[in-house]
Amino acid sequence: MAEQKKQNFILRFLKFLFPWKGDSAGEVIRKIIFLVSVAALIVCGIYFANRFTQRKQYNDAKKLSDLVSDSDELTEEGELEKYKNLQSINKEFVGWLRIKDTGVDVPIVQTDNNDAYLKKDFYGNYSVYGNPFLDYRNKLKNLVNAKKVTIVSADKNTTIYGHNMLDNMVFSELLEYRNVAFYQEHPLVEFHTIYGNTKWKVIAAFLVNSTADLDNGYTLEYNFVDCYPENFKTYLEELHKRSYIHTAVDVNENDVLLTLSTCDKEIIDEGRFVVVARLVRDGESDKVNVSAAQANSDIKFPQGYYDKNNLDNPYKDDVKWEPFAKEQAD
Repeated sequence: MAEQKKQNFILRFLKFLFPWKGDSAGEVIRKIIFLVSVAALIVCGIYFANRFTQRKQYNDAKKLSDLVSDSDELTEEGELEKYKNLQSINKEFVGWLRIKDTGVDVPIVQTDNNDAYLKKDFYGNYSVYGNPFLDYRNKLKNLVNAKKVTIVSADKNTTIYGHNMLDNMVFSELLEYRNVAFYQEHPLVEFHTIYGNTKWKVIAAFLVNSTADLDNGYTLEYNFVDCYPENFKTYLEELHKRSYIHTAVDVNENDVLLTLSTCDKEIIDEGRFVVVARLVRDGESDKVNVSAAQANSDIKFPQGYYDKNNLDNPYKDDVKWEPFAKEQAD
């Protein structure tokens, strides 16, 4: 008798939840809506649980700086002993990027491609946060050697990529460099590499398209590694036009650059927001006269910006800068 009551209860429960023979059309619709709602709640619960876990893992990686020792000793490979603990967790660790008093205070990795860490965290787990990474073409050892010896052997431009997350994580705070006040509080970028420490003065922050259809068939190659010496000067001029802010930091053809890149889809589809800084020169103070900074009143945007806002593009006929364009080198 007890077993039969149990079976009857289960049957009534199933009939209550699922469409059943004899149900009216309205009852069938009610049950379907209910089941879809329950399924959606389960899916959302799983999604947010995963995001919470991934966010925690990303934050845990940021705390790994506690594992950096005080040693200044070098290994036989010329790497700093102080980072051995981090390299034991991830052999692809190459340095620590920091902008004081911001969330940009993160370990940097590098592989032989620019895709591996788009959806992988520092520990190797799947994560929508990924982990900020150095362009696979850059050679950090040359960069630090350049600071100590000569600037000739360094990459002219070193690029680090990171996601712009809606919860203000990873590189999302870079977009604050649209504002002079934020820049004035954060004019310096620190990149502590496995070969030595470097500091950089921010010189520009701008929006660029990542697909050619958004700028008359052209995409600015801001992540170049090297270029013709003559073209470097015209690139600096290009940055001056595009930057939201004019920092007044002097920069010349002998400098090398650090470029930080993240997504920015607020103004154009698949846009990129880019912050560029130059290496603090040998013997130069890292202090910056931020009072001289001002907003750019005539920013050069990609064509997509002008199309979206029904505006004429005053820069439409500008020369399209390329790292190795002959006409720009002459």
